[in-house]
Amino acid sequence: MDLRKRLADLDRLTRRPDKPQTPPQTVRQAPEGMPATAEMLTRMGLRPLDQSSLDPTLSSPWILEGREDLSPPVAPLPDLAGFFTRAQEADPAGEDILFLDTETTGLMGGTGTLAFLVGVGWWERGAFQWRQYLLPDFVAEAAMLEDLTGLAAGFQVVATFNGASFDLPLLRTRALMNRLPDPCARLVGWDLLVPGRRLWGLRLPDCRQQTLERHLLDWKRTAKDIDGSLIPQVWFDFLKEGRSDMMARVLHHNQRDLVGMAGIFRQVARRAELLESEPAPGHWRDAWALGRIAERRRSAAAAERWILAATEGSCAAPEAALREARFVADAVRILKRGAHWERVRRLLGGCLRAGLREPWVHREAAILYEHRLGRLQDALEHARLCGEADRIARLEKKQARIQGRI
Repeated sequence: MDLRKRLADLDRLTRRPDKPQTPPQTVRQAPEGMPATAEMLTRMGLRPLDQSSLDPTLSSPWILEGREDLSPPVAPLPDLAGFFTRAQEADPAGEDILFLDTETTGLMGGTGTLAFLVGVGWWERGAFQWRQYLLPDFVAEAAMLEDLTGLAAGFQVVATFNGASFDLPLLRTRALMNRLPDPCARLVGWDLLVPGRRLWGLRLPDCRQQTLERHLLDWKRTAKDIDGSLIPQVWFDFLKEGRSDMMARVLHHNQRDLVGMAGIFRQVARRAELLESEPAPGHWRDAWALGRIAERRRSAAAAERWILAATEGSCAAPEAALREARFVADAVRILKRGAHWERVRRLLGGCLRAGLREPWVHREAAILYEHRLGRLQDALEHARLCGEADRIARLEKKQARIQGRI
C-alpha cells in the first residue's frame, strides 16, 4: 500500500470530529414572573445591608427593622436556675439577651438546609427592637452571617424557642460551610421550650410557642400570619417569581415569633420572682410545677412550700388530682425529704380514698407506718396490699417478736 494512502487513512481514523457551529447569541428575556428586585424589596420596607454594593439585589442580605412597645423584665433578673438548662452560666440583664428565630428551606437541618430569614430581637431603651435578615439569593449568606456575628458580640445570652436543637446548630453548620466562625459561639444558649415545659407542661395540652402565647399573653395570630409548613416554598417562589405578598406574611410570622419569645421570657422571669416568696392562691398545677423547679435547684424550703400549697394550702388540688400518680409521687418525695410525716400520711390516705391504689402507694404507706409512725399493724396491712412477700414476712416476724415480749 502506498505510504501516502496509509497516512491519509490513519489521519482520517484519528482526527477529532469538527466542532459544531456555535449558534448566535440571543438576548435572554426575563420570564413573566420577575424574580426579586431591589425595587420590590424596597417596596416591602427592606433595605440592603451593604448600601455600597453594585448589585445589592443579589450580593447583599436585605434587612427590615422595627420596634415593639414591650418593656424589658424587672431588673435585676431573678435567679433562673432550674428554669433554663444553662441558667448558671450567665448573669445577664434583660438588655443582654438576644432573641433569635430562623425561617429555613426545610425542617431536617443539616448541610442542605438554608436559613433564608434570620430574625433577632433585643431590649433597648425600654422597648423591644427587632431586625430581620432576608437573603435575596444564596450568595448573600456569608455577609448575613458576618453581620450577625458582629451584632451577637454585644450580648451574653441567645434565647430561642426549640433553637438548641435546630436554629443554633443550623447557623453553626452554615457558618462552617462558609468558613466563618459560629455567630453565637460565645453566647450562652437559653431555650424557652425548657421553662415552657417545666412551668406549664403539667397544665396545657402542649407547649408549642403559639399555645404559650395564647395562654400566658392572650395573644392570637392574625390572618396576616402563615402556616410554618408553607414557608420554605414561599421563599423559592419569591426567588423565581417575585411573589412579595406571601413573603410579607413570612416576615410578619418571624416578627411575631420574636416578640412572642420576649413575652414568654417576661412570664418566666415573673414565675422565678415568685419562687422564693410565700405561695398566693392559684392553680394547683402551677404550684406543683414551682415545687418541682425548686427541688431541681435544690431549694428544699421553697419546694416544700409550693408542694404544701398544692396539696393542702392556698392552691389545694381537688380530690380528683389525688388520683394522678405523678403528682402524688412528687409530693410524697418532697414532703418525706422535709420529714413532714403526718402530712405524708394524710396525702397517702387521701389518694387511696380517691382511688389511686397502685402497689407503690401501699409500699410508701408501709414504709411510713413501720419506720416513721411505729404502727406495725398498719404497715403489715399495706405490705400485704402491695404484695411484697419479703416485707410481709419480715413485718410478721417483727410483730410476733414484739408481742412475745408483752
